[in-house]
Parts: sequence; C-alpha cells; structure tokens
Amino acid sequence: MTTEQYDPLASVQAAGPPGTISFVYGLPAPETFPVQELERCYAYVFEEKSHIALQYAPEQGYGPLIDFLREKIKHDEGITIERPQITLTGGAAQGLDLLCTMIAREGETVLVEAPTYHESLALLRNHGLRPVAVPTDEDGLRLDKLEILIDSFKKKNEKIAFLYTIPTFQNPGGITLSEDRRKSVIDIAGKNGILIVEDDVYFDIAFEKKEVTPLFTLAQGKNVVRLGSFSKTISPGLRLGWMTGPPDIIDNVIWSGVRRMGGGPNPITAIAISLFCLEGTLDSHIASVSPIYKQRRDIMLEALESSMPEAASWTRPGGGFFIWVTLPGQITSIEAVKKGKEKGVWFFPGDPFFAGSPAGQHLRLAFSYVQPDKIKAGIHKLGTLLRDLISP
Repeated sequence: MTTEQYDPLASVQAAGPPGTISFVYGLPAPETFPVQELERCYAYVFEEKSHIALQYAPEQGYGPLIDFLREKIKHDEGITIERPQITLTGGAAQGLDLLCTMIAREGETVLVEAPTYHESLALLRNHGLRPVAVPTDEDGLRLDKLEILIDSFKKKNEKIAFLYTIPTFQNPGGITLSEDRRKSVIDIAGKNGILIVEDDVYFDIAFEKKEVTPLFTLAQGKNVVRLGSFSKTISPGLRLGWMTGPPDIIDNVIWSGVRRMGGGPNPITAIAISLFCLEGTLDSHIASVSPIYKQRRDIMLEALESSMPEAASWTRPGGGFFIWVTLPGQITSIEAVKKGKEKGVWFFPGDPFFAGSPAGQHLRLAFSYVQPDKIKAGIHKLGTLLRDLISP
C-alpha cells in the first residue's frame, strides 16, 4: 500500500479519546514552561519598553538579544559571531522558509536525511523544491551515499539548492551525526559548492556531556547556515529563534521583502526573552529541564527493553525528544498504528518522514510530552499489540 493510498497522518492528528496514551506529539512538557519568570519579563516590557516593543522592530531583530546569542555561542562553542552573521527569526520554521525563498528556486533539489522531519519536507515541497533522501545509520548521514548522490546530480548538470540536516538528536530518529562525519560532510559540501542548512533546535536538550560540535562552528561560519530556536528550551509559543550564516545570506534574509515590509520578528517577545536571558535564567532553565527529558527517555528505553518483541530495535538518543523504532519484518507501521488506536496507545508511523519510498516498518515515539507512568503503560501496550500482530 502506498502513502498516496493511505494517509498515515490522518490517524495521528489528535491525542485520541480520553484514556489514550499518545506518543505522537513531540512537544515540550508544559510543566517545564517558566510561567512566572516570563510573566515578570513581559510585565517589564509593557512597563518600561512599550515605546519600542509595540513598534516595528529593526529588520535584523532586537539588538540586545542578538548580542546575548553571540556571547552564548562564543562561550558554549568557542566561535565569535559578528553582527552581520546573525539574525532573529520567528522560530526555526520561519528561518527555513526564508532560506527557501531567498536561496532556492522552484524545481531545484534539496538533499535531506532518510528519515527527516516530515514538516520540513512539507515546507520544502510548498516552495516547489524536490527533497531527495540520503540514507542514514546510527552515526547519521552515510557519506558514501551522499557522495554518490551528489555525483549523479553533477553528471546530469542539475543544481542542488542545499543540504538540509538535523545533525543533533534528530527528529524523528534521535540520532546524532558523529564528529568525524561532521567534518567530512563539510568537506564534501564545500568541494561541491553545496550550502549546508543545519537545523539544530535540539542541541541544548542534551542528557550527557556534549560531544559534538555544530557544523557551523566546525566550518568557522563558512558554507553553513545554522537554525536555532527557543521553542524546545523555553516554549514554542514564543515563536522566536535565530539564524547564523555567511554574511551575504544573512543580509539577504534581513533585507528580504517580508522583513522590509514587517520588520524584525516578534519585538514584544524578543525584548522579554532578552531580559530572561540576560538575567541568566536561560542557562539555569535548560539545566532544570534537561533532566526531566532524560528521565523520560530512560523510562522509555527501559520499557522498550522489557516489553518489545525480540526482532524489534530502536535508537538510544543522547538528547532531544524522540526514539525511532524499527518493527519486526512482518509488521508494517500502518498495521501497528491501526492496532494501537484500538488498544488506546497512539504513535506516529514512520512513513511520512521519508522523502522517497518509505521502508514501512518504523515508528516515531515522542517521550517529551508524556508523564513517566504513562510511558511505562503505553510501551507495555505497544509491545503487547506487536506480539499479537506477530502471532495473531
């Protein structure tokens, strides 16, 4: 059965009826939202900064927040970002959308991971771009397959607009591109004149010591555009992120039609988050939320180990929100999703995360939004229904 004949998304648009345990939504846990701190920051904005907060913002975004991010990147990653290399965005999604508008043209190819974030695939297609999948393994993009694909496009004289990658705690796979491969990906892209777009929104949600360097940092700011966001660390409702990249690309974004027309993104929130960050609250907040997600990951991994049929396998992410399950060969993700709905446990089929033909035997399990006791119960249900499908 093809994805055209059956829409897997139709079964995962809601959390399900009361009593359902849902691993569908890759959302931050609501209990992590720093409500009181944000309340105070927004009150300050309206009391002290309303004259600028309620006005159009500079096209690049609110300067003090930009400078905070520059200092954070310097402190965390050891690279100095000058003002022309950074701009604020209305979240990473808007950043990717702006890049598609400014640097790509309809009909061009974008290389993506297999699997990759399904909403990014939708965004690329909305721009008339053609996502082409590069296989991955537990260490990220497969370099051999990447080079073969690039060579095939060069022989056909077809342009690759850019390589889009989620290299750290990837959505949906939870995998992280290894340090060695990061250097090789940069070299391969550089020698072929291909821009890398690094979607790095999960970078700070790390459960152990960070052992990888952002592609942007490794490349010293050349030939890589990196997207960051406050959505995973503070709240997605802020709709605020940033983009770092070569000055010419950043300049094109800053002076795009949408920025000249509407100004920089979300000035009220940008000023409030600037205060939040400059007071040191961001670092302490990240330090407090990461253990919550680590606990949920650990509980899910333990439950998978004790509940899943022997032939199943899964990733073991070092951060982020997701675990990627590969089902036993005789079970398809569509079958599992349908059976799960009957049993009151909902999860995301893997098919929509593939730019090409899906393998049909993967599930994405999001642990970030689910309470620990529900994780155990839900994974037990999943294991039981998979066993039932193996031996009906």
